[in-house]
Amino acid sequence: MNNRIVIKLPSRMEFLGIPDVVLMEIGTEFSCSSRCLEELGTSIIEACTNAMEHGNKLDEEVEIEIIFEVGEESVTVTVLDTGPGFDFSSWEPSDELMRPRGRGILIMREFTDELEFGRHDDGRFMVRLVKQLGSCGEDES
Repeated sequence: MNNRIVIKLPSRMEFLGIPDVVLMEIGTEFSCSSRCLEELGTSIIEACTNAMEHGNKLDEEVEIEIIFEVGEESVTVTVLDTGPGFDFSSWEPSDELMRPRGRGILIMREFTDELEFGRHDDGRFMVRLVKQLGSCGEDES
C-alpha cells in the first residue's frame, strides 16, 4: 500500500477537523492503536492551526495544503502554508508549560516519530510529520 491524498482548505479554523476525519478514515486500514491515530491527529491539527494562524495570518483567501502519504510502515503528513516560517534549529520551548497557548511544537514532537520544518520544493513553508505504524501497537482488547 502506498497512497497519497491531498486536501486544500481555506485558512478558517472551523475546518481544522477535516484533516483529522481523513486520518481516522484511512486509519481503519492500519494495524495500530486508536491512541496512535489520535496522537497523530492531534499533531496534524496543531500543524494546520499554525499554518492557518501564523503562516497564512487567517486570510480566508489563502489555502493550506495537507498531503497524506500512507505507506506499508508509516504515515507521512505534510502541511504547507505561504508564510515566512521560522528557524526551527534555534527554537527553544518555553518554561511556561501551563500557559494557554504555544505548546503546539512540543505536542507535535512528542506525538510523532519524525518532525521536520523547512521549505517545500515550491517555496512554501512545510511541516512534515511522520508516524511509524510499527511503533504504535494494536488496541488492547
